[in-house]
Amino acid sequence: MATEDVCYTREAALEKAIDMESKSFETYKNGYLKVKDRMGRDLLKDLALDELKHRYVLEKAFFEETVALHDAGYATGPSMNLTMMLEERPLNESSTDQEIMIYSIHEEKRAVDFYRGMASQCGGAPMAEMYKSLAKDEENHLSRLEELYESQYMQEM
Repeated sequence: MATEDVCYTREAALEKAIDMESKSFETYKNGYLKVKDRMGRDLLKDLALDELKHRYVLEKAFFEETVALHDAGYATGPSMNLTMMLEERPLNESSTDQEIMIYSIHEEKRAVDFYRGMASQCGGAPMAEMYKSLAKDEENHLSRLEELYESQYMQEM
């Protein structure tokens, strides 16, 4: 899916970001409840909790309050661009662990693209730093998902 090249108002951008974080939280929470692999479950739990933190930061920003984002402490390398070769399918009750991981990878890629775009569009505005920080966190999430996917499923290919 192509990214939108839209000029959002500050409030509209925050609302879209809050909605995106809420959906990501639900995706990871539901995945956590379904995935059988312990490493996958642990990662989805971590990501869900991070999305709640992001939502909190965004909601505070809505009222013009800033909250410092933590440094996740994980080094991230460049994305493996797995979204280019892994087809995203809607999740349902019979989704496999692998399908949940693929969906999660696509979810994070959308978040990375959105926050990078918002940071770029905001230029020197105070919100730009928040969006850059969120983009970095989401890049970390994407990297962790891709690394897990590679270790769990790429050897099967």
